[in-house]
Amino acid sequence: MSVLFCVLFTFFCRAQSYIQQKNEIQNLVKEVRQYIIKKDTAAFKTLFTKDSFNWTAVIKDKTQQKRLKNKTPNPSNVFTKNFQDFHLFLMDKGNQDELFKNVHIENDDVIGSVTFDYSFLLNNKVTNYGKEFWQLAKVNGQWKIISVMYSLEFD
Repeated sequence: MSVLFCVLFTFFCRAQSYIQQKNEIQNLVKEVRQYIIKKDTAAFKTLFTKDSFNWTAVIKDKTQQKRLKNKTPNPSNVFTKNFQDFHLFLMDKGNQDELFKNVHIENDDVIGSVTFDYSFLLNNKVTNYGKEFWQLAKVNGQWKIISVMYSLEFD
């Protein structure tokens, strides 16, 4: 009986730890949105591991076909942005926001991932949308984003 109790107690404690960490990751997602809205690039950068700020976008087929039809100068459907690129983008004029739906978090105690459907808004109008994936690591007790990859469809 005591062995069963120990096993159940251990399972309960581990489950509580993962629930707490999922809550921490959910807070990270909320912080990303708030820093985009506030255009707070300094605070935004603190959510990432040092020197790991790379965002890779894969343009969805429908948008890519439009780009090719319009003879875009860069026909690749994949591109990567760094923090400087994002900083300039975030400082553009207009109100920016990113909405997250269908958020799914997977984690253990030191690594995690977040996937969700996103919509990016400029002046309350959706400009692009798709699916986004983050890889995370818990660094010195704080969840940090290591990489971001997303699909991109223009509205």
